[in-house]
Amino acid sequence: MRKAVSVALLCITISIWPLPALAKTTWDVATGFDYSTGKYGGSSDTSILSVPLGLRAQMGKVRLELTVPYLDVKGPGTSAGGVVVGGNNAITTRSGLGDITAGAAWTLQQGSSFLPGIELAGSVKVPTASSALGTGKFDYNAQTNLNYSISQRVMLFGSLGYSWLSDFRGFNLEDGVTANGGLNFKSSDSTNIGVSANYRQAYYQTLDDQISLTPYALWTFAKHWRVSGYGLVGFTNSSPNIGGGLRLIFFKP
Repeated sequence: MRKAVSVALLCITISIWPLPALAKTTWDVATGFDYSTGKYGGSSDTSILSVPLGLRAQMGKVRLELTVPYLDVKGPGTSAGGVVVGGNNAITTRSGLGDITAGAAWTLQQGSSFLPGIELAGSVKVPTASSALGTGKFDYNAQTNLNYSISQRVMLFGSLGYSWLSDFRGFNLEDGVTANGGLNFKSSDSTNIGVSANYRQAYYQTLDDQISLTPYALWTFAKHWRVSGYGLVGFTNSSPNIGGGLRLIFFKP
């Protein structure tokens, strides 16, 4: 679930917040909720509610990010590095601090009328969650992010990356390719809407490749405030059946 959520928010970040002047520093703080439910090959549904606190700073060509989530999980599944392993255990409910994710990115090229914007990014999942809420292992992700403005209102965006997942408690998880692509439409000076298609190579032997679709919207309703929301529909047994989330964002341009 978290992987699909991070992809959705990444799409919003790339498509809506163009890079500042290279000598300028911008930052934002965001909180809200993410919810998803699916079987993930398990005997019954696993539902995950996450309440994250996200911090992000863009300092010239460098961006730093930190996400600290609080999780509430109901079902047999285990959250494992942005994906879920369904399991066949009894349905339980547990909650607490989830795994913290820290990331960094470097702008290789700012977008122009002729060239796409290119960003190199990486993240690490730190095993801060209890054994009931995570794997207890580090996981890693690296990717290239792209965006290209077709016009002042329409932007294409996408990413291509690779994710390294650690095995845990008898589950042999597979490393694999991640990708997404989508379109953002600036419907007004304060509003953006868009959609992203998301892919993750199969991460467990009994599950298919992960494929989902994420529509989203973002509204700047005050000088330093934005709100964003998204939905999520999965199409394979490794994807959430449905999901969605909301973010309240305070930003300093």
